[in-house]
Amino acid sequence: MDTRTTGPDTQLTAARRRGGFGAPLPRWARIFIASVMLITAAAALVTHDLLVLWDTQTRLELDAAHMAAAGVEFLPGAPARATIAAAHSAALCGLSPSEVVRAGAASDRMSFNVTVRRTAPVLLLRLLGVAGVNVTALATAKVRPSTTPRNSGSPMVLSAWSVGTARARARGAIRCSLAGSRLSAVL
Repeated sequence: MDTRTTGPDTQLTAARRRGGFGAPLPRWARIFIASVMLITAAAALVTHDLLVLWDTQTRLELDAAHMAAAGVEFLPGAPARATIAAAHSAALCGLSPSEVVRAGAASDRMSFNVTVRRTAPVLLLRLLGVAGVNVTALATAKVRPSTTPRNSGSPMVLSAWSVGTARARARGAIRCSLAGSRLSAVL
């Protein structure tokens, strides 16, 4: 029996000559497929990084809003206590003290301002040797007088509504919990 005419290599070579199974793709087709794969991988990487940035920004905005709502509860009477409440809210939200840039009452003591910053872990920049992108979120909660006017001799009730809805809390979009749906301070 002659192995040169009946071996597996001979059958594969015959199939390639006929254009059957195992026939190599033309060079332009291989280049096209490789280009499509490379472009798809790059698009997936950029999409991932954009989603990480968006997620970090959204979480920081929610956390800053919770901090501001917790702080405004004690305004205008106790700004030091408002700052402590905001720091406690930051801890409940999972923010480290280094991520809180500023949390304090405005000079008129009628609003509470919060600024938070976090570095988003962007994969594309990590591949290039950069740690990430700084993402900053700002929130302001204002003290609003109640809608019913009071006599000048009685105390004035100021109120601020909490951030978020019951539906958003049920979905898990808001990670921090506040004491109630309405926050009040009495002068």
